[in-house]
Amino acid sequence: MNNKVSVVKCDRYSEVQNAVENAVSLIGGIGKFVKKGDNVVIKPNLVSKKKPEEAVTTNPEFLHAVIVMVEKAGGNVTIAESPGGPYNTTALKGVYSVCGVDKAVEGTNAKLNFDTSFTEVHFPEGKTVKKIPIINPILNADVIISLPKLKTHAMTSYTGAVKNLFGTIPGTYKAELHFRLNERKSFCSMLVDLHECVKPTLSIMDAVWGMEGNGPTAGQNRHIGLVMASENAHALDLASCYLIDYAPNEVDTVREAIERGLVCDSAEKIDIAGEDIKPLVMKDYLKPESHFNLIKLISLPDALNARLINALASKPAMDYDICVGCGECARCCPPKAIDMSTGKPVIDTKRCIKCFCCQELCPKKAVKIKRPLLNRFMIKFLK
Repeated sequence: MNNKVSVVKCDRYSEVQNAVENAVSLIGGIGKFVKKGDNVVIKPNLVSKKKPEEAVTTNPEFLHAVIVMVEKAGGNVTIAESPGGPYNTTALKGVYSVCGVDKAVEGTNAKLNFDTSFTEVHFPEGKTVKKIPIINPILNADVIISLPKLKTHAMTSYTGAVKNLFGTIPGTYKAELHFRLNERKSFCSMLVDLHECVKPTLSIMDAVWGMEGNGPTAGQNRHIGLVMASENAHALDLASCYLIDYAPNEVDTVREAIERGLVCDSAEKIDIAGEDIKPLVMKDYLKPESHFNLIKLISLPDALNARLINALASKPAMDYDICVGCGECARCCPPKAIDMSTGKPVIDTKRCIKCFCCQELCPKKAVKIKRPLLNRFMIKFLK
């Protein structure tokens, strides 16, 4: 179990080439991970068609820096991702263009993946899932380098290195997993299974600019000014959560990894190389509204939990002043709980599984997170 994480300061993307190379050198150097002739797949976070300045996706300058570093080591680079929504050539072209990936590969030999085939991988070691559909570019790689973005997340509270691998599952199969595993704990357990199946060689975190609040797409940009890297994505997530003031048990992917013995049980035990992370902790980093769960603060018999969780949990709500009626929320909704018959989305709250896919993929940020009044009132006094 390797718990080493490098932390390097990087205030702006114009400085990112040196920062990326320094971060990787602190954990052994790129030559430790990439050999001449290796087929290297770089998997950025390209959740949807968002411009680089929105701080939703891996910044193209960050991506370019990693490509250059890998090619110096003799690797043959392919950029691969299955974004939210359909997984086809047209969708990929749109995401690559808007997210700036087209520009990121300029001046390099890197290729953009348009192979939309996938394979169902049997993974008997999985705790929650035993079979996982994974896009073929990932399966055909000699080396997988994951480039997560440090952001909050409405469903999982935090998204980072482990959650980034959800983009190795093709298109609508993501919605199927959301529907099947509609509780946060089981969904996050699946994400840990997925990570252990894919086993990325290296994870390098774009934490120059991140996102706080109601992420992963509708929050606020937050300057963090760091590049972080690790062989162990779980250790990278544990360090990142510490940085933005999450306790390990507040983020289920981290908690699950600790329980499985995949990472040390506290940030204090991480082997940090580079900057001392303690003075960098941001106590004021905004959490998503959905993170504030009353059930975490009071002890109740299991029989009462389901009813109370449903009554007190945060829910998606439409802002019709912003909504343009595009229907993207209905198309991406795993349980098909959104009706568009009136030309505007109407959520069936009884069918809603609170995965917040609608909030994540709405192009206009018209889906808000609504926390019940009782939840807000009681948490105010129980914190």
